[in-house]
Amino acid sequence: MRDLLTTRDQHCWKELIEREAFSRVSWKVKYGHKFPRLEPCSGPRRKCILPAICPPKEQQERLSPPRTQEERTSFKKQGEGPLLKEMRPATPKTKHLLYQGISREGQGRRLYLQERKLKSPEEKFHYPVLSSWEYGWCLGKVEVPNELVFVYLIFLSPFVQCVVC
Repeated sequence: MRDLLTTRDQHCWKELIEREAFSRVSWKVKYGHKFPRLEPCSGPRRKCILPAICPPKEQQERLSPPRTQEERTSFKKQGEGPLLKEMRPATPKTKHLLYQGISREGQGRRLYLQERKLKSPEEKFHYPVLSSWEYGWCLGKVEVPNELVFVYLIFLSPFVQCVVC
């Protein structure tokens, strides 16, 4: 671990900064006349005023024709449908868990989230949301071999000698 900044180290650091500042000032006094500033500072800087990117709302309202309430709310007239939601909705049974008890007691939202966590991503989503999901998407359940076999082989391995021909 590096040493902490002690009082001695602080004074050393302060002295180094003062020496640096002194050498800069002395250089400026000695050679500053050879390197004049390109632009002398003359008063406060002017603010850069950028043009408006979007026209004001009043202009937009004048330019676009007035629309009725039906045109604003209906997607079918324009040939567009509402976007497909990424996540499938929960079943009514699972959704009912939200309103039963509180999370502190292990019910309510906590139980709902635990139920949702038990489902595979293929059951919860219509399509892979992340590109990393594509690797294992729709593989189904993978059978895990019986763990006792591995324990048995590990137990026997010191006693069994393999002869390689």
